[in-house]
Amino acid sequence: MSGTEPAAHDTPKPWMLLDIDGVLNPVGDHADRGFTPHDLHGYQVQLSPEHGLMLNALNREGLVDLRWATTWNDAANAYVAPVVGLADPLPVLVIDRALAGPVPFGVNWKAASVLAEADGMPFAWLDDFFTEPDRRWAEARVLDTGVPTLLVPIDPAVGLLPDHLDQVRSWARSISGPGVLTGEELLERTPHLAADPVSRERAEWFARTCNALPGQATGLDRRDLTVSLWDRCATAVTAEHSGEPRGVRPTDEFVRQSFRRFLRGDGAAAMVWADRAALRAAQPEREGVAHAKDSYRLVLADPADRDAGQRIQLLVDSAVADLGISPDIQRTHRSVLIGSPGPLVQVAVRADRRDTSSNLTVSFGHGGRAERVPYDQLLRDGPDALLKRVTGVARSVAEMQELRPAAVAYLPKPVARRHQQQPHQQTPAVRPPTSPQPSRGRR
Repeated sequence: MSGTEPAAHDTPKPWMLLDIDGVLNPVGDHADRGFTPHDLHGYQVQLSPEHGLMLNALNREGLVDLRWATTWNDAANAYVAPVVGLADPLPVLVIDRALAGPVPFGVNWKAASVLAEADGMPFAWLDDFFTEPDRRWAEARVLDTGVPTLLVPIDPAVGLLPDHLDQVRSWARSISGPGVLTGEELLERTPHLAADPVSRERAEWFARTCNALPGQATGLDRRDLTVSLWDRCATAVTAEHSGEPRGVRPTDEFVRQSFRRFLRGDGAAAMVWADRAALRAAQPEREGVAHAKDSYRLVLADPADRDAGQRIQLLVDSAVADLGISPDIQRTHRSVLIGSPGPLVQVAVRADRRDTSSNLTVSFGHGGRAERVPYDQLLRDGPDALLKRVTGVARSVAEMQELRPAAVAYLPKPVARRHQQQPHQQTPAVRPPTSPQPSRGRR
């Protein structure tokens, strides 16, 4: 096989994991849709033979292996399968409540059983209860291990629809057969990196991730996205992964955010993050400059050294990377302390609730005074301009701190009032009221 031919996938046929309650057994009355009530295994359910026809057709196509993933466990084959009309019993992925341990509110505790039994297996999971943590581990499964993973949320008030199975079909076709991209094909696009072992490892990661993605997201093709990211970011990503681990890898983080948005079906947001990764990749890095991912305050010398702008840039990058992990995160904060003690500059990164990818702004200020700037503009201006902006805000904060004692001195002083002691007056005894006594008349 030549280096430009996509390699065949060596992954087994993906699983399709199927829940019952909320999926085959929707909430509410659906008699008008052909659902009939049943008393099965001590539970009142409503099921439709149409679901059996849909699942039998999918099973015959051979794209996926159907499996139960429900708290019914083996009872699903004994009670539900005959009623909906499944042609054959399905294998059961056992849901063991004990594997989840203590479960916080709002967490799908079935995920522990699914991930334990489906270790390394590609799967599409149809369930009526997915949360933000579920979406994150599913994305991490694709990005960190290259294992295709699809979560298909089902509205429990409606149940399983043909569109849900069509989504599974499209996903299964996209991850089966030959891959659409190889690492060798990417390296041919960047000959100056072809001999670098770090570049080769990164190219394999790009290709593996691409082949684990669904085929398209709102009109954006996965191969087009991956090639665009590689062409614009490969050199920077290679530099960030070379040598000892250095904490924040901003270009790499933004590439991951682009893939993450693609996995969520938002092609437009994926391209926004791809363009942002390219902007960050255009900023040259200096040797020895790093910022830890879990560090939220940056302390700079006064006066600032030559690397201060780079350090502030990495601090802001780390905040943006945190914000990009989830569309549900609205803002995150960092701070810059110049000198010790010195003025503290608060750094806040905020996303627009209606567009959490495009409209990212950064504010610099303290004590209610803040200047808000688009993050992408900061990238275009570069770290030196960023340092100038932060030091300017720090001077304003310092001046405000110096003026505060003087302003307090000009405030009118409160008039001192001497407490006048009142002569002691003895309080007369007060006889508590008594209930009136009935009069005694003469006898």
